[in-house]
Amino acid sequence: MKHAMITGITLALCSLFVSCSKYKSPDINQGINDTVPQLYEELYEPIKDNGQYNLLEMTVKPKRYWSVVEVLNVGSRNNIGESNEIRGLQYHLLAQSLAGLTNRAVQQGKSQIAVWLHDHAGRESYTLSKQALGDLGISEQGMQSAIELARNNYGPSDGIKLQLKDLFDGYVLTDVTNNPESNIVASVASSVYNALIVDVRDKAKYDAAGYTMKYDARNKSTADAWKEFKMKVSNKALVVMPVQTGELRDFAIANNLFVLNINKQKENASAGQNLQVYEEILSWLAPGAPIYGWEQGVDESVFVSRASAKGHVWVPSDWTYNIPLTSLTYKQRQKGVLAKVVNPQFIDWSKDKKFVAYYLSDGDNVQWMMNDFVSDYYQNSDAANMKMGFGISASNLLQMAPSQFNNVFNKQHRDYTLIEALGGGYQYVDNFGIEDNRTTRLGNLAKDVAQHMRQHRIKVLGLMAKDVKSAAAKEGYQAFIDANDQLEGLVVLQYSPYAGGKGDIIWLKNKQGYEIPVISIRYTLWNFGNVNHEREGTPAYIAQKLTADSENKFSVIGVHAWSKFRNIGKGTDPITENTDGDLDGASAAKLMRNHLGIDFETVNVQELIWRIRMSHNKEETERYLKSYY
Repeated sequence: MKHAMITGITLALCSLFVSCSKYKSPDINQGINDTVPQLYEELYEPIKDNGQYNLLEMTVKPKRYWSVVEVLNVGSRNNIGESNEIRGLQYHLLAQSLAGLTNRAVQQGKSQIAVWLHDHAGRESYTLSKQALGDLGISEQGMQSAIELARNNYGPSDGIKLQLKDLFDGYVLTDVTNNPESNIVASVASSVYNALIVDVRDKAKYDAAGYTMKYDARNKSTADAWKEFKMKVSNKALVVMPVQTGELRDFAIANNLFVLNINKQKENASAGQNLQVYEEILSWLAPGAPIYGWEQGVDESVFVSRASAKGHVWVPSDWTYNIPLTSLTYKQRQKGVLAKVVNPQFIDWSKDKKFVAYYLSDGDNVQWMMNDFVSDYYQNSDAANMKMGFGISASNLLQMAPSQFNNVFNKQHRDYTLIEALGGGYQYVDNFGIEDNRTTRLGNLAKDVAQHMRQHRIKVLGLMAKDVKSAAAKEGYQAFIDANDQLEGLVVLQYSPYAGGKGDIIWLKNKQGYEIPVISIRYTLWNFGNVNHEREGTPAYIAQKLTADSENKFSVIGVHAWSKFRNIGKGTDPITENTDGDLDGASAAKLMRNHLGIDFETVNVQELIWRIRMSHNKEETERYLKSYY
């Protein structure tokens, strides 16, 4: 259908059925007739590998996989006091190392059968990822414990060798009870020595099964491991995880990565930290190498800020599983799923209201996307009514778990705004790369993020800065704006407080000459117990602050994802909502809306951005919109 024929009802129908755009964005310096008009919804790009994929990938497909049972969602999986051989951190590390080594053998062409750590909770993200293996022609061989697969003999099936124990050269010995860091050391040594991780608790059984010890980690520290193995591991990425955990070890081992714990004891910074080792590793990593995982019991700014300064982006993914298989051949599995967007041509500009939009925090967190984000937050019964803005780790999730990425997009309600958070992962835009060629690092990151956003029609970018109004932050915003002429606006948080920008708006021009708003969070819903802070607090408290503000017509309200509140109806006490509540996300936003008067209207973040642009520069905004049907 030619665009000139689109009128009336046909125009409305065309907004539902879109195809890849063939046109570039209009330049403010061109006349309207110099650009071929098109539907605004068509402003996106086809799926294509333009070099934007930066996360590690398992590229060789197995023919089958074993499912390892009794690992995930077993409450004891990271305990150190369990005596049962199929419980505790000892078993968890065995299973993780077995999966990592086996999947690496597939990548190396030494095996045709992989290992999947079975999820007993039946979480949708992993169910979909497992179904995707079937769609790739990879069948499940059966379910076994890690102990059985490590020690039993299995005959071939249809020419496929099912036995795994012949793939391993021995074991690395740990003593996780008496030396928590032996866990970390063994996670590296397992990859170097091609050996399973076995604890002293279970050593005799592996000796009896014919295994030999290849490396003794019982009395080793993480610092020892760095000195010994830094020349034997890959610098393409880093895994950071707490001691007394087994998560991400399969991924680290499969990719021959170093594993680091920042706290020497779990969640106890006072017992010593490995910050000097961390500094050395940050300088050793390849330029722009991602950092997977997370640390507990440390102010996140300590480790995120240092990585950001060196030009590395964090990929929060601590409670994530089976990454080698959830991301298997991800570059070949990308689909043209698109975010639902607001067509600004259909906004009722005549409304005279104070407009409020809500933005849920922590969208950069991949493990959250793989766990309860969709069920508990994204599909919250209040989310559509509140027209929630959801930060999502689009740039990372589409690489780490394409099936879950597609699921999130397919379940988007039309009134949601999907926001890329926080620029390829967690980094601070005002210090990113300042110690390692900032211009290049920032430009490369912005370019990659722009490719992901444009190919999936994500129009809003969320970023975080130490100081959202600083010259360095503005330099960072400009880099992302320069890289993406389809970007409608940015929403920025400050660490910390998130609302440190006080709702102020910074205007920067894109390469077409159009002004793009960088909108800071005005207030944040955040439960601090028996106190509120200046710009953070309960729904009643923030509603009172917003009502008293007679000057500002447009506000983005941050919603702290982990804060819960109680419904007190129309009560105005500024603290009571903090006590014994269970309402979070969109339900917390609804509590705040119920405290606001009729002069306030809830809109989604994207509509708010367009209203801000129209209010700021009506002539320019109308000129831009007239370029489209």
